[in-house]
Amino acid sequence: MAKRVRLASIQSCVPERPPERTRVLIVDDLPQNRLLLGLLCEQLGFQHEPAENGYEALDAAQSGRFDIVLMDILMPRMDGIAATRAIRALPGPVGEIPIVAVTTAAAPGEVLRYLACGMTDVVAKPVERTRLEEAITAALAARQPAAEAGGERSAA
Repeated sequence: MAKRVRLASIQSCVPERPPERTRVLIVDDLPQNRLLLGLLCEQLGFQHEPAENGYEALDAAQSGRFDIVLMDILMPRMDGIAATRAIRALPGPVGEIPIVAVTTAAAPGEVLRYLACGMTDVVAKPVERTRLEEAITAALAARQPAAEAGGERSAA
């Protein structure tokens, strides 16, 4: 019951935005984290799809249908660092997709490690909506000139 109240209170305090076409891949092994990130993405006007681990993230990223990835770090099977490296090894624009770490492991040394493996930014858990919005907006804005120079993303 407490979780429902908390999620409802998050929804009620965030202004609605017009729908956008931004597509977010949410990668986290815990269903409650995927749910919360999904609610935040909806409140920010973003479409989203979930993935439970790095293997699912890699498969989804290969489709080319996402604009950004929100990646947990500590996951079973394939963690966020390995998944980021695998996505970065993909050819073309899909290998350049912005990847934002969303993690409880966000000490300064860890943040440097995530950035060194190819992540675009880091958002610490518990996630604050304003910080998440800032990270997504900055990552997409930084990618915009590259996307315009290289042509539009192919539709899937």
